[in-house]
Amino acid sequence: MVKMLRQRRNYIITLVCILLLLLGGCASALPDAKAGINQHVSSGTTVALDGSDSTGGNLTYRWTEGSDVWSVASFNYVFSPGTHTITLTVTDDTGTDTDTVVVQVNQPLVASAGGDQVVSQGTRVTLSAEGSSGSSISYVWNKDGVNISTRKSFSKTYSAGRHEILLIVTDDLGDQDEDTVFVVVNRAPVADAGPDRTVTEGALVHFDGSNSSDLDGDSVSYTWKEDGGSVLNAAPAFDRLLSCGTHRIMLEVTDVYGAVSAPDYVVIDVLPVAQEPPVADAGADQTVLVGTNVTLDASGSYDTDGTITTYEWRETDVNTTLCELVSFERQFLRGVHHIRIIVTDNSGVSATDEVAIMVRTSMDLPVADTGMSERTTIEGSEVLLDALGSSGENLTYRWIENGTLLSEEPVFGHIFDQGTCTVTLVVTDYYDSTDTAEVLITTVARGAAGDARAAANTQTNEKLLQYIAALVLVLGIAAITIVFMRKKSSQQKPAYGLVGGQKSGKDPEKQKPSKKEPKKQSLKQSKKDSRKQSDEQPSSKSKSKTAVGDTKITDKPGVNAAVHKTGIDLRVKVLDETTKKPIPGAIVHLGPKTLKTGNNGIATFTVSSGEQTIDVHGIPHLYNGATTSVVVSMGSKTVTLTASSMVHPDNEQDARLRSIRQAFENRYREVSSYDRCIPGFYRSMVQRQIEHVRGMTADQFIRGKDAPREVTNQLILIVEMVSARISETMISKRNIDLYAAGASGAGSTSVCAAGKISQDLLANLLSDLPGYLASEYPVVQQILAEIDNEITSKSRNMSVLPVTGIWTIAKDLISDQSGNDLEQALRVLVAKVLLKHAREMYENPEIVKRMEAGVL
Repeated sequence: MVKMLRQRRNYIITLVCILLLLLGGCASALPDAKAGINQHVSSGTTVALDGSDSTGGNLTYRWTEGSDVWSVASFNYVFSPGTHTITLTVTDDTGTDTDTVVVQVNQPLVASAGGDQVVSQGTRVTLSAEGSSGSSISYVWNKDGVNISTRKSFSKTYSAGRHEILLIVTDDLGDQDEDTVFVVVNRAPVADAGPDRTVTEGALVHFDGSNSSDLDGDSVSYTWKEDGGSVLNAAPAFDRLLSCGTHRIMLEVTDVYGAVSAPDYVVIDVLPVAQEPPVADAGADQTVLVGTNVTLDASGSYDTDGTITTYEWRETDVNTTLCELVSFERQFLRGVHHIRIIVTDNSGVSATDEVAIMVRTSMDLPVADTGMSERTTIEGSEVLLDALGSSGENLTYRWIENGTLLSEEPVFGHIFDQGTCTVTLVVTDYYDSTDTAEVLITTVARGAAGDARAAANTQTNEKLLQYIAALVLVLGIAAITIVFMRKKSSQQKPAYGLVGGQKSGKDPEKQKPSKKEPKKQSLKQSKKDSRKQSDEQPSSKSKSKTAVGDTKITDKPGVNAAVHKTGIDLRVKVLDETTKKPIPGAIVHLGPKTLKTGNNGIATFTVSSGEQTIDVHGIPHLYNGATTSVVVSMGSKTVTLTASSMVHPDNEQDARLRSIRQAFENRYREVSSYDRCIPGFYRSMVQRQIEHVRGMTADQFIRGKDAPREVTNQLILIVEMVSARISETMISKRNIDLYAAGASGAGSTSVCAAGKISQDLLANLLSDLPGYLASEYPVVQQILAEIDNEITSKSRNMSVLPVTGIWTIAKDLISDQSGNDLEQALRVLVAKVLLKHAREMYENPEIVKRMEAGVL
């Protein structure tokens, strides 16, 4: 028992000693703090901090950041965005140790693609992620699954419609956020107020704009107004009673995005009950010679239940007013003129009638001549059909068989099928007068007994008869000429061999032959003769020379003058290949002779019979040349050559210019009823601008120096913008008030017009853009200042002058410094033309008259 107790005591002592030894060794080592590795986390991430790897005995833990304290070995915490430095302090009986850990928390990642946008077609849309936030973020813009940009912001033009674009932003930890923006490219709706109508007083007028449309399919709202006045209705359709007179109702439609359509107008004429319109009578169609005064008389017009109060004569082809009297007299240029009389009665009801005035250089109608009425040929042989014996002014030809057009040439060859057919020649002159002739073609089978011989004999007989007839005609003319010359020689007996006795020693009066009453010629014959003489008149350079067929005068005393006429008259007619119009000024070579075509496109040569080669030189920059050979036989002959044009303008650009002009015409019609002076000037300005562009574009083509397409496209864009601004100025309410006051104050409804524009060559501008700008920009600035000074010094207030709108457009053009040198140069070019017209407008007599009357 005692032994057992001793053993236990020894064990306890041994354990205590071991414990003391251990405690003595620990007391000698300090604690070691370990706060863990640094951490980089996303915003909102829970961060775990653990100091349990620290060493020491009976450790206590203390984590601190600023005023925040955590007294645990490890903990979880969500830190705010930014950089956090946390200190861990561990303590035991032997001492204290610290360690730090850095926790970096990214900023919150937010994608912001900006607000939704609604733009008009053609507008560049700028998308920006400027509102996005995050740390070291990158950007991806995506449309329909396709990345379209990786920039923070970018600009792009979108097609019409609704576009959904996704923005994805990513930070340096790979975190992402998304935002969506919608871009709506909106097209303005189209208003349709319905057709114009005439109703009687008391009838309910139904207005219906339901045919208006929106190309994007958006719903629209409606606004009906009467001629710019107060709103009549806001429904798609409604009924309304209107008073007697003419009502001009405007409809505008607006889509959900606020885009407003161009206005559409419907004109409602409300007539009194039982009111009969007047009857217009412009008189009968007339055909006159050039230089003849034409009397137009509408006195046959009448109104059964009232009186006619106004008359207006208009030439429909050019849409200009000729006169506002019942009748008047004037001369017209060569061609066909369609004149319309508009009569209006005391109730405001109008009626129209038209008369055609054909102004001819000759009363000779076209005559179709096929040379012979019948032809017989063998199957497979070509038949040559010749219409050169036809006569008329600027003829065009059509050969027709059984409704089928065979050719439009005066001479052509054709192989006909076996059998008999009739070919009809239709000739049309400059005035659209026509004549026809027929030739019967009989085609016999090859090898048929006697048929080929019969065909040959027939043609031989026909030619023989022609030669005999020609011989008889020549002999008859020769006999008459001999008799006439002998008789004339015996009557005159001139001294020194000169006709008429101009140098005879006797009294000239006594040498004159006895007067005889000249035989009167018909108007038709006299005009025909005068035309023939003018066609055969030689050029001034060849008058001193004697050619075959000229009159020869001998200066030998005592020898009577003899007149010799030999050779055949050959008329060479040169026509435009496309329009078939005559080409004046073409140089024609025939052997050693050279002539220039007259205004009728004809040069007349006197030649001997046989084969002749005709060469037409091209007109530089306008027409190509042409060459042909012809066999000349007895009798006068006409040869027609066609020359192809060298001018080939761009069809698409020309269509755009026509569209610009038509758009302006539509706006012009809105105000032309008030006054034609100032609106007419605006209208002519736009027309001159378009003619100017067409001329410069054509100039580039005919010189073979095509301007780059983008150059002429840019020029057309500027003209389109200028035209739109002029139209807005023209229809502004201020100007409409001026039109109405001007027409009554000045007592004139004359159409004012801007002057023509001298031709500019694009080549001059394109060859040295900086030089062009350096020379022309100061000039335009000077003109701008001069007009400003002149107008403001001579008038009470420039702001009320119609010319101000043009002056302002020109000023805006040269003030615009955007774009490259080319765009600026084109704006300067157009501005210079505008300022030219601005000065013309201020100095126009009709506008000055209005100013002097105090209207403006």
